[in-house]
Parts: sequence; structure tokens; C-alpha cells
Amino acid sequence: MDNTVKQKPLTLKNKIGYGIGEFGECTGYNLFYFFFLFYLTDIVGIPASVGGIISSIAVFWDAVTDLAIGYISDNFNSKHGRRRPLMISVAIPYAVVTYLMFCSFDMSMNAKIAYAIILSIIFWTCYTVYTIPYFALGAEVTQVFEERTSLRLYAAVFLHAATMIASSTPPMIVQKSIDMGMSVQRGWSNVGLIIGLVIFIGIVICWICTRGRELPAEKTVVKKEDKVNIFRTIGQIFKLKPTVPLAVATFCGAFVCTMASNGMVYIMTNKLGFNAGRQSLLLLIIPALAIVFLPLISAFTKRFDKRTVFMFCLGFGGISLAIYYFIGITGVPSLVIWGICYQVANSSLWALYYAMMYDISEVDEFKNGKRREGIITASMAFFQKIGGSVALSVTGFVLSYGGYDGTLNAQPASAITAIDSICTVIPGIIYIIGCVALIFYPITGKRYKALLTALEAKKTGREYSTEEFEKLL
Repeated sequence: MDNTVKQKPLTLKNKIGYGIGEFGECTGYNLFYFFFLFYLTDIVGIPASVGGIISSIAVFWDAVTDLAIGYISDNFNSKHGRRRPLMISVAIPYAVVTYLMFCSFDMSMNAKIAYAIILSIIFWTCYTVYTIPYFALGAEVTQVFEERTSLRLYAAVFLHAATMIASSTPPMIVQKSIDMGMSVQRGWSNVGLIIGLVIFIGIVICWICTRGRELPAEKTVVKKEDKVNIFRTIGQIFKLKPTVPLAVATFCGAFVCTMASNGMVYIMTNKLGFNAGRQSLLLLIIPALAIVFLPLISAFTKRFDKRTVFMFCLGFGGISLAIYYFIGITGVPSLVIWGICYQVANSSLWALYYAMMYDISEVDEFKNGKRREGIITASMAFFQKIGGSVALSVTGFVLSYGGYDGTLNAQPASAITAIDSICTVIPGIIYIIGCVALIFYPITGKRYKALLTALEAKKTGREYSTEEFEKLL
């Protein structure tokens, strides 16, 4: 199947519009990871261990559906492309379920647990139907190595802006609702309503601004004889040399992002005793640090390979967080410095892993003769979600083991130690594992360009050599 197509360079509108799509992905994602476990334990009153299991079940479901949606997206065909019709189809239900997930009713504890499980599963299903095609679209709108990096850096700016909204506004919205005479629970319902609207607007703008950038239908249609069993397809993807190292690094990055996001809320609430205003300010400042690092990451990727920059950032973050276990987070200055160490690694994850993932598409096309951005995206997302799912379970277990009780006004010393651990030494070790995994990721800029040259020659029946990119095969 020949997928070669002449594409015009991306316009500023394309890049910004695609980036705004992160509001559809990242606000919901971060609202869940920053606050859902806290909401279950401290607002709904569900025990920490049970809350961790609920969150983990929902994210695990999301990981499994990633693969199915990736396969469906690759085999979907319409005049509007493979990706955008799926993205727009869930704009309304995704926004509505975000609101309902933070609504609590007068029910028994078992009913509350069942409600939380069902709504969170529906939430992640809608998220997946939007997100997997959205990420896969990034590999279709441009097939230029440098332009993909540029696109993801634009998207990363909006990703971190969306993170700032999802992390900093909920405490302010809750406090404002209380000031207006509403209950705390109603305040959290307002959080779900507002974030749901942000999600809807982000999806619609992205859908409009990427119109016309899809690969033409005749370039993306999958012939019947090319379709294979989904498990065989996944197996082919994971036999590609770059896949497993990037999957491990993605798992580790997502694990730390999830655990640290939860840890920030618990440490500010229970160890440092910050009020809603101070929490909102710090939850605005710390994600904003990631945006500060993006120009540096962009500059370094022009001089070094994406893999090298990603490795350095994960290694620095891992060592710094592990050391912080002995230093301790004792106030605003130490929390901000901790945030700098964390965001060096975290910003590199969200800026680079997608671009590195897109580059696997051409390796797959060269070896297997198919463009399968959807299943490649889904495979990486699977490990991202498994990382988040495991982190939520581990976070709930560590808090429970430390004696954390969300109904207490003051936590015991053992619970504070547990909170320190989920912000420092545990994430630090996981980051270091991700850094080591990237040593085995073989795609470099030089090898990728040689691959594209050979791929073009292969499609047109000309002679080619694999000598310059043999390590990719």
C-alpha cells in the first residue's frame, strides 16, 4: 500500500489548532489524576485503598480500550479521514460524563463505590475514543521528522496550559462555591461542569483547525487482504526494535506523573496545611515550570537526538527526586525546587515521547508495508495508562499502609512519611528505570532520514540500502 503523499507545510493555524486539542485530552486527564482519588477519599469518604482500586480499574479499562480504538481508527475510512470523525463523535458525551463523575448523591457506601466505578469507566472510554485518534492524527498531518517535533512542541505548550487549568482551578472553584453558600460537594460538581466545557471547546477547535490535513482516503484505506487479527497486529508492532524501549520509558514517565500529581495534593493538604488559595497558586506555578523548559528542550533536540535529551531529563529527574527524600519538602521554597526537578523530566516526557512514537510509523511501514499510526499510538498509550493505573494502586496502598485516613483532621506521622515517599523516592527510582530503557531505543535523526530515503526507493521499485539504518531493523 503506497502511502506517499505530497503535503503542504503545516501552517501556524494547523499547529495552534492541533495544540488546542490538548484541552480535550489533558484537562480531563489531569483532573482525574490530580483530584479524583483525593475527591473519593476526602469528599465522598471512600477509604484510600478502595479509592486507589477504583481509580486503577478505570485506568486499566482505558488501557485495554486503547488498543481496540487504535485498531478501529486504523481501519476506519471516510471522506473526513480516519481520525477526526471519531474525535468529534465524543465531544458532548465526554464533557457530560466529566460533570457527572464529580456529582455525589445520598447513597450507601457500596452504591457510591459502584457509581464511581461506572462513571469513571465511561469517562475513560470517551477519553480514549477522542485521544487515540487525536494523537494518531499528529503522525498524519505531517510526515517530516523536524516538523513532527515542532508540532509536538506547540502541542506541549497547550498541554501544560491545560494541566495548569486542571490542577490550579479546582481548589479555587470549590472555594468560590463555598463563599457563595454552596456545599463542598456542589463545589466539586461545578469543577466537573467547568472542566467539561473546556474539554468540549478544545475538541471542537481542534476538529475545525485540522480540517484538510488528513491523508486522503485513497492513501489511508486498508485493503481487506491487508487486515489482520488485532493481536497479530500488536505483535508485529512490538517486534519493532524501537517499540519496547519507548514503551518502558512511557510507562515509567506516566507512573511518576500520576503518583507525583496525587502526591502534590496530599502533601499540600495534609503535611503543609495550605489553604485553597495557596494550593491553587502552587498548582499553577509548578505545571507552569514545564512550559519554561520547553524552549530549552526544543533547542537541545536540534543539537542532540530526541532520545539523548529524553534520557538526560529522566535521569536528572530520577536522581533529584530520590535525593529529595532525604532533604524533605518543608515549605513553599522546597516545594518549588522539587517542582523544578520534577518538571525537567515531566516536560520532556510530554514533549518528546509522542514525536518519538510517530517515528516508529515509518519503521513499521518499511518492515511490514502498512501505516498503522493508530495501533502504534494505542500501544504507547496502553503502557502510559498501565503506568498510571499501577501508580494509582501503589499510591492508595502506600497511603493505606501508612495509616492515612481522609476523615481525620490531622494525619499520623506514618501517613506523612508515606506521602513523602510518593513524592520523592518512589518516583525517583521509576524515572531512573525509564532512563536506562531509552539506551536501547535505536531511532536517531540520521538513521531516520536514511530510512525515509530507502522507503521512498522501495515504494518506487528502485534499489536501496539498509546499511545506514540497520540498527532500526
